[in-house]
Amino acid sequence: MPYRRVLVLGLIACSALLSGCATSCGPTSDKLASLRRGMSVQEASTVLGCEGSSVARSPESAMTTFEWSGPGAPVVNRTQLDFEDGRLLSFTTDKRYGL
Repeated sequence: MPYRRVLVLGLIACSALLSGCATSCGPTSDKLASLRRGMSVQEASTVLGCEGSSVARSPESAMTTFEWSGPGAPVVNRTQLDFEDGRLLSFTTDKRYGL
C-alpha cells in the first residue's frame, strides 16, 4: 500500500513538472507582442521559450520559416515565424490543416 501512494504522488509531481514546461514553451499573446522585426532566430526562440521546427527553407531568397505549436490548443493552432538572412521578417498564427 505505501508503494502505491508513493507511485501516485510521483506521477502527480511529474505531471505538474511537465505541464509547467509545456506552458513556458511556445507562443502566447504576450510573447508574440514581444517579438520585434529584425530579431535573430535565437532571440525569437528565447522570447518563445524554446526552439521551433524548421518547416521551410529557400536558398534562393535566404528565407527560412520556423513553426511553434500554439497559442492555445497546440494540436489545432500553429505560429510560423519567417526569417530573411536570419532576421525576423514576420509571423503568422493560424489553424493547422485548414480547420
